[in-house]
Amino acid sequence: MTTPPNTADYIVSRLGYIPRDARILDPCVGPGAFIKALLNRGVDPDQITAVDINEEHRMSIEEQGVTFITRDALLSLTPYSYNEFDFVVGNPPYLSKASEYIRKNKRSLQKIYGKIHSHEAYAMFIVNGIRRLRNGGKMAFIVSDSFMTVNTHANLRRYILKNCLIDEITLAPKSLFDSQGVNTSPAIIVLTKCVGREYESSRMVHTMRIVERVQSEDEYEHPRASASIPQSQYHLLPYKIFYTEIEPWILKLFRDSDSMKEHIRGYVGMHTMDNDKYIRPLSEVESDEDWKPYIKTGGADQYYRPVTEAVYLGDDDIPDGYLFPRDVPFGDEGIVISGISSRLAARYMPKGCYWDSNKAMGFFVVDENISIEYALGLLNSSLYNHLAKGILNRTNCVQLTDLHALPFVNPDDDTKSRVEELVKKIVTNKREHENFDYSSEQKQIDDIILNFHKKRFKTTEKMV
Repeated sequence: MTTPPNTADYIVSRLGYIPRDARILDPCVGPGAFIKALLNRGVDPDQITAVDINEEHRMSIEEQGVTFITRDALLSLTPYSYNEFDFVVGNPPYLSKASEYIRKNKRSLQKIYGKIHSHEAYAMFIVNGIRRLRNGGKMAFIVSDSFMTVNTHANLRRYILKNCLIDEITLAPKSLFDSQGVNTSPAIIVLTKCVGREYESSRMVHTMRIVERVQSEDEYEHPRASASIPQSQYHLLPYKIFYTEIEPWILKLFRDSDSMKEHIRGYVGMHTMDNDKYIRPLSEVESDEDWKPYIKTGGADQYYRPVTEAVYLGDDDIPDGYLFPRDVPFGDEGIVISGISSRLAARYMPKGCYWDSNKAMGFFVVDENISIEYALGLLNSSLYNHLAKGILNRTNCVQLTDLHALPFVNPDDDTKSRVEELVKKIVTNKREHENFDYSSEQKQIDDIILNFHKKRFKTTEKMV
């Protein structure tokens, strides 16, 4: 992907003052969008080092007087290349674990990036850039915003917090790369390297500039929504999530509550490895005890959806090839939550069911004071949709660890009974009429859940 000129200009501007003797690195230069932006700012070409894994753009880069090095920036990192540069800028490639490059170099990359390695090239480039910077140096990248919330990037976030001042995170336009056929949610991140225990307090009190999603490049300089947040607040949420906008009472909710796992516990399901052979319509095999009700699909349906499929589980043994986790309460009454959905979607799961590992997760109430009905209302509320999909994981996929990390507060009797009655009404009606319109009941549940939590945690306390 080529960074549009206006975005490249903005990113370079966030580096601040560049002294004449400063050394600047673009570790994945491509056609040189950032080279042009740097030169337009008056940076001398001999201050810049351009690196790329292939030579496609060597001639055009060198014609501008810039040093071009053909090198794999990720694999060439050694302790001897640490602390070389004053500025690092770029747009790292978006290569996932499925890419040929990651699969081919997996072991070598793991040796260099260790636990921070999260199977995505741009995450390793962030670590790479930080290590190549001198203490006090600045890095400005445009990357996918998934590093901010997704649990697989938790170690990367911890690394950033331990080694850097976060100067700015700006959520760039979602349409930024549409013309290049790339659908992504980009974020601009600007960091100052600040390594050492002696700087821990400086990192904690440092003020970050956080800019909510802008709609166009014209908004970079004057965004509609921005905030100044102490960096210490990025230590408050589970997995050190980098949020962009959150009310103080919600931070307090996360900080002072139990985790969901202590009250409602989830489990990954099974997989047959041959669905054509081992899955049938439930109506065809309902009388055969070797076939069990099976929940295979995700989706946005809430509260209730009839189980329509069955999986083969013979009495003698689990068929060879099944991925079948142990110590999972298959068959118990509980809740199924869609793993792939635009919103948090929880449904009643009757006794006797099994569920697929790819698109569904089984949850069970382990707190005797909580009912399945209350748990369904809580999980399907607008508040918990916001906590799960707006804060913990903004992608269409929700993970078991995300749901376990949700906060949980034991409700008072009035709150619990009101939610339970509304949920019973919804489930009863959906059993009889699958398209039952429960918007009125949902609005009541949303208000009850929100008001209960707000009343408990609304505060004027300053979160630091």
